[in-house]
Amino acid sequence: MDRTTLAALAVAIFLPAILISMGLLITAATWSLREETRNLQGMVDELRRAVLQQESAAAPLSPAAQSDLDSLKSRQQQTETRLTMFFSQRGRVQKTSPDSADPPEDESQADFLAAAGSEITRSEISPTDLIRALNFPENEQDQPGFDALRLALADPRLAPLIRAAQDVLTRLAQEGIYMDDLRPDRARPEFWAAFAEGQRGQAIAPLGGIRDRSCLAITSGRMRSDPEFRASVHLFLREFDRVFANFAARADDSQISALADTRSARAFMLLGRVTGVFS
Repeated sequence: MDRTTLAALAVAIFLPAILISMGLLITAATWSLREETRNLQGMVDELRRAVLQQESAAAPLSPAAQSDLDSLKSRQQQTETRLTMFFSQRGRVQKTSPDSADPPEDESQADFLAAAGSEITRSEISPTDLIRALNFPENEQDQPGFDALRLALADPRLAPLIRAAQDVLTRLAQEGIYMDDLRPDRARPEFWAAFAEGQRGQAIAPLGGIRDRSCLAITSGRMRSDPEFRASVHLFLREFDRVFANFAARADDSQISALADTRSARAFMLLGRVTGVFS
């Protein structure tokens, strides 16, 4: 056997072992580098968080920046409030005389919602005012509606319902659902009285008088896909239940029928049907 054959045989025997050893060394080195890189990245992230926390603590918002932020929040609240006030005005033109002046901005519903609690002394609100408040002002010239809204917002027993109603009506309007477009079947006052007494299901089925399949489908879909909307709906239904039970105890049939025709009550019929209150 010549030297060439012996060399080839040696290479054939030892080369796989050499390659395996080199592969293991490379793998170990790569793993070590990855671990070191991961540790360094963690240290960098920790240092970045520490720097950001120090900067945040040492450099609060300037007065001008804070003022701009507060202004933006206020404008957002006013926009949502105006959307609620005019949610039923789609396609309707408000006729005003040529010499009628626009109401000042500080008389808007947004300001009422923001400051009513400090302006009105707390007293028992009349059924008529509660009905007007739950219907919301028709327009910026609806002074009785704004006065009723002030009274309701000043009452801690009623304010949660008013704000919850505003929230769900705004969200429904975002879906193109307007309460004035709904034409619910009217339920007799005794069914509303039964609801006030705590009955549910088929006993009060006539209260679910919303038959618009499109509105029901859109609302049901939003309930399934939007947790915030779902939470707002359940809050509104609880508050409406609580307030209406107290209202019905001192109201006559005509007042119950009037409240049942408010925009808030129509929202209750729609949302109650979607959530199964009447089935």
